Amino acid sequence: MQSRLRIVLILTVLGGALAFPVATQAQTGPATVVLAPVSERQLTEPGLVSREQSARFSFGPIPYSISYRVRVDKNRNVIVPSEGYLGMPLPTSCNWYGGGFLTVTLNGQDIGMTPAGSVIVSQTGSQAILDLVWHHAIATVRVRFVGLPGRDRLYCEISFDPKQEIKSLALGLRCYPSFFTSWYKRDGARLIQTPTATIRQGEAAKLPARDQWWALYSDDVFDVAKGEGEGPCAMMYLPGQPSEVNYAPGSYAVDTTLVYPASTRQLRLAFWDLKGSTNAEALARMQAEAETTRQELEQTDFTPEVVRSFDVAALQAEVDRALASPEIRRTLGSRLSEVEAWVTRYGPALRQRDANPGIEAEETLLQSLQTYQSFIWEVRLAELLSEL
Repeated sequence: MQSRLRIVLILTVLGGALAFPVATQAQTGPATVVLAPVSERQLTEPGLVSREQSARFSFGPIPYSISYRVRVDKNRNVIVPSEGYLGMPLPTSCNWYGGGFLTVTLNGQDIGMTPAGSVIVSQTGSQAILDLVWHHAIATVRVRFVGLPGRDRLYCEISFDPKQEIKSLALGLRCYPSFFTSWYKRDGARLIQTPTATIRQGEAAKLPARDQWWALYSDDVFDVAKGEGEGPCAMMYLPGQPSEVNYAPGSYAVDTTLVYPASTRQLRLAFWDLKGSTNAEALARMQAEAETTRQELEQTDFTPEVVRSFDVAALQAEVDRALASPEIRRTLGSRLSEVEAWVTRYGPALRQRDANPGIEAEETLLQSLQTYQSFIWEVRLAELLSEL
């Protein structure tokens, strides 16, 4: 009778553990990000579809969104080149382009031609974090977008775990400052302002990166002060990271290329969509707030809380207990093998909190957190059943 009561109790707890996400996943607060399901749309060409998944952030006065979109040839099961794969549809589709504002290139290869391995909401609450991971042949790449409570900018951290020698690394950025000029058959006057330079429409500029660590992208015609356009946009990178920056303000799209040393393993940027601001207001803000923003961008820990606090030692203890019992091993079967393999591969890195456990370890942890939490209860239930 006593054993039956113990089983009822453990089943009740197990049911609760399986029914609800862990606290970190369910946490709500001032910074949130909601990931929509994948949508698919048939294009005019037979076998060609557009797949898209979008995430909407809410962490401050400006609502941002990030979209991941690719065109897929189903007949050949390959991605077909398009204008971009990482877009920022909100606050405005112009500025940081909703159809594709960010590309990552390794050894001359755009990682976007490989499907993203995962798109995960990694945290809400004190930070809103969205992770996109690519398992490219050259490197595993993670693009992490982060919103902090009360801010009007979106941070971005890009990390690399090489599989081959990385010989070159570059980021491409695209915006349409304030207005889609050519689309509406209008002429503008694109302008880029950095701490030390002013680059006007049609003037390509290749500059040392250290002194150009932020840039405001605007249009002299489409200025909110003149009753035209949406307002400017801006970006920032950490001054010592890129080796070179190339600006190309065309009459329609404005392209920026950031070239990094091949040894770079993690880089950070900040993006603003200054919708509703005049050019003068936006420039004054960037000049006044750039240094404090740079410090926050450099110093804030963007590691999801669950990765920092996950108790891998407790999980290892449950694995050891299961391995010690033939009955429990039989009961858990492949579940035990799965968790044991993960702990063996990634456990040592996660135990060293100052060390980077690696992109794949974090990705697997975030994807399987519920599995690992419920595994502990499954071991305890299997122990009870073995005692009957």
